[in-house]
Amino acid sequence: MSGEGIHDEDALNIYTDGSSFPHKQRAAGVGVLFVWVDVNGNEVVEEYSPPGWQSATSDEMEIKAISTALKEIPNILHDLGNFSRILVFCDSQYVVNNFTNAMYVWPTKGWKKTNGLPAANISLWKELRKEVTRAPIKVDIEWVKAHKSNLFNRKADSLARKSSELPFNKPISLGATTRKWSPNSTKRGCVSVSAQAIKIRIVSRKMIKKPLLQEYRYEVICPEDPHFQELDFVYYDGNLSRAHCYEVRLNADQNKPTIVEVIRELEAADYKVFQQ
Repeated sequence: MSGEGIHDEDALNIYTDGSSFPHKQRAAGVGVLFVWVDVNGNEVVEEYSPPGWQSATSDEMEIKAISTALKEIPNILHDLGNFSRILVFCDSQYVVNNFTNAMYVWPTKGWKKTNGLPAANISLWKELRKEVTRAPIKVDIEWVKAHKSNLFNRKADSLARKSSELPFNKPISLGATTRKWSPNSTKRGCVSVSAQAIKIRIVSRKMIKKPLLQEYRYEVICPEDPHFQELDFVYYDGNLSRAHCYEVRLNADQNKPTIVEVIRELEAADYKVFQQ
């Protein structure tokens, strides 16, 4: 997979992109570019930038962008008989790498991953799977390098940004986010779990309905901890408040990082001073 985004002239090519902007209270949007060759051999390009959403993550919007594109096809083309397939170009490795699982594997396993934990963004994957199944021709997906030399991918990014400027739709998921202290980006699995006690600050939370869990994004706040200022995810079946700090005990399963005990709540001011 080269990532160059080379068109299939026999296909309906679709470039999608999702955007999420923390500095705009996570206002989010999607951009879609339809590209095909007509019966006269001419390249045709159609743009689509719907109103955005009040809140969403980047991964959520990358999935949403593809289902939005598939839903829009009947408004662009009334007959797909001249196309061999629909080829979606997406710059999200998360989406491309999990597409096959979401279409064929997770639905047969109760939407759980091999480690027994529920897949992330289940409702959005279900929506996308429904649209892929409805499509009259095969839907394939291919990764394209983000915002590099491919003009169509760059245009899809621009359309997604435009979409986010009109966040008329309600938030995508039942979650809540606060501003992080750490300058680092979130990386799932970066914090090693070994049944240790750890001091954390809750950055965001997201409800997972089946099983009933909260997925928390947290940052490590103790400067003596080797994972200081790293951001990761953890599961817990209780309620923790955003922007609050806690000392918790984790389990020892790296595949299923879970809070097994909340030891105490900490004073945020005592740890914010270390975040400079």
